Amino acid sequence: MSSGEQSSIASSSVNENIPERTEVVVIGGGPAGSSVATLLAKEGIEVVLLEKEKFPRPQVGESILPHMWKFTDRLGITEKIRQEGFLAKSGGIIAWDGKIHQLGFSNFGYTNPDRMGLHVERDIFDDILLKHSAALGVHVFEEINVRNVDFSDAERPLVSYADRRNKGFANGVIACRYVVDASGHTSLLARQFKARHMVSEEIKYLGLWGYYRNSRYLGVDRKSHDPGEVRRVKPVTFVSSFEDGWIWHIILRESTSVGLVINRDTVRGMGKEAQTEYLQETCANTAVLRDLLEPAEFIEGSTFFRPDYSYYSEKIAGENFYCIGDAGGFVDPLFSQGVQAAFYNAAVAAWAISSSLSNESRRLRYSQIAERQMQQYYSFSRLLALGDFGAEGVDQKSVMSMMRAMPRNEIELALAAAFTTSRSDNLRRMAREAGLYDDFGDDFGRSKLTLIDHLE
Repeated sequence: MSSGEQSSIASSSVNENIPERTEVVVIGGGPAGSSVATLLAKEGIEVVLLEKEKFPRPQVGESILPHMWKFTDRLGITEKIRQEGFLAKSGGIIAWDGKIHQLGFSNFGYTNPDRMGLHVERDIFDDILLKHSAALGVHVFEEINVRNVDFSDAERPLVSYADRRNKGFANGVIACRYVVDASGHTSLLARQFKARHMVSEEIKYLGLWGYYRNSRYLGVDRKSHDPGEVRRVKPVTFVSSFEDGWIWHIILRESTSVGLVINRDTVRGMGKEAQTEYLQETCANTAVLRDLLEPAEFIEGSTFFRPDYSYYSEKIAGENFYCIGDAGGFVDPLFSQGVQAAFYNAAVAAWAISSSLSNESRRLRYSQIAERQMQQYYSFSRLLALGDFGAEGVDQKSVMSMMRAMPRNEIELALAAAFTTSRSDNLRRMAREAGLYDDFGDDFGRSKLTLIDHLE
């Protein structure tokens, strides 16, 4: 699809009327929403997608795991993502509590240079996914703010919205058979159901990040490099703990994303200027990071803030609704699980809805299966990133069942990542109880980590 075709798709909904009825309404156009819409459209199902922003729009979460390619293949978008030329990344370097580990994707079987992890500009990445949905026949409407969903008639949920196109604020309602909430951090249905909970009162995390120009980066060779070398020496995602939380460094094509995950009380009451100063001061006082950023320039006005890192919903699926992506749950993004979870949950929800439309008498059963699978994934991600703190609301037997069923390279990579922090005891215990160490040995995952004395 040419750039001209893409532009016409993006603008086609400006003056188009939103239909009064459809089979499926998807709320939100991020990776979860666009993916479920695409999968349903490929099945010949009519989908209307309502997105509150105008794409492309700023978004965080630029580190993508190599697992994603199996999902992009199914979406039919792999080649479009390759053509964009995002930076390939080879793994991660994690400096945590005085120890430095390198985790290389190639050690886990990810050796195809065209299917490595990526560092992506999320505004562009998400826009590619959304345009792909529109190209496949999804009715995409941007600048539409969904207010609530009326489920009083189980056969015809009513989605109420405010249309903000053309600087207007017209209200409307669309009837459908199924609703997919992919509204992201808004968590529209979870809040409507009063089913959204913080993972723990002890974990009140938030994200604070910004962007730099001309930052150096860490390469797969564990050395610091000038940004001009990024195509020659593949980068890694760098993560470091510090006294108040942890920090990321992700080099992109024209800038570098640097962010903190910290207790919200740390910056309580700060304005944007004070938040920016705190971010920059933390970077300047963090080993390795200060050297990478020493020649860099902070991009003025690029500070962003997001509260409520790590929450879950106890109600994410029913006979006529599904909550996917961040709308169903969100976890401290320590190991880059966010986009992966969006793709996974979109695939599960699309299967359940397609199956239900084919056999309405079993739609409750399909939703129950989908909810179990999606909660398994959310719970696994919480335990991986948060350890014991992430155990609230988790059915550990269900998670262990999922761990046994995961592809070997994916579960081994996850366990290896868990070894790099101080949060891994609970997940490792579950892996042992699931029999993974009996099957693969006590060093399963850990043996493929590299402990580093220092970084150059």
